[in-house]
Amino acid sequence: MAATVPHRSSRFTIGPLELETTAGDSQDDGEDTSGRAAWTAGCKLAELLLLEDKHAVHQWLAPGARVLELGCGCGTAGCAVAARDLTAHVLFTDSSIACLDTAQRNASRFGTRCSTAVLKWGDADAASRVAETFRPNIVLGTDVGYDPASHEALVKTLAALRVVELVLVEQVRYRDVFGWFLDELER
Repeated sequence: MAATVPHRSSRFTIGPLELETTAGDSQDDGEDTSGRAAWTAGCKLAELLLLEDKHAVHQWLAPGARVLELGCGCGTAGCAVAARDLTAHVLFTDSSIACLDTAQRNASRFGTRCSTAVLKWGDADAASRVAETFRPNIVLGTDVGYDPASHEALVKTLAALRVVELVLVEQVRYRDVFGWFLDELER
C-alpha cells in the first residue's frame, strides 16, 4: 500500500519498516516541528528502496555506501537505506535533538551502522567536520527544499560537505519555491 503522508500518527509502516514520529507531541512555540512528521518524499523514496527492485536504485546506492541524511526528521529515508543494504552506514543529521532522538530509535535495529549528529544548515565549519569524520559518498535529502528561507544555508552546507553524490527527492508543493531551490543549487 502506498504511503499517505505526512504521517502524523505516532507509528507507521513502509514495507518491513515500522517507524515512529513525534508529530503532535508537545513542543515549544518557537520550535520548527516540520521534522516531527514523515513527509511524502521520504516515504516515497523508502517505498522505492524497499518495495521495488529498480535498476536506477542500484546505480546510486552501491553496496556499503556511506550515506549522510540531511534534515532527517524521523529518519524514514535513512532507515530505508539501512534496511535495503545491510552493509550501508547512515549518518542522520538534523538541527533538532528531538528529531535525532526519534531517528536513532527508528534506526536502533541497524546497530552501529547508524548514528546521529547535530547539523545546522549554514554552519560550514560543522559540516566540514562531519564530512571529515564520516566521509559520506552519498548525501541524501528528502523534502528539504520546502522553505525558501533555508535554501542559501542548505546550499552552503552541501558545499562544505564536499558532496560526491547528491540525491534529493522533493515533493513539489509550489512550483516557484521549487524553481528558486533549483536556482540556488545551480549557483
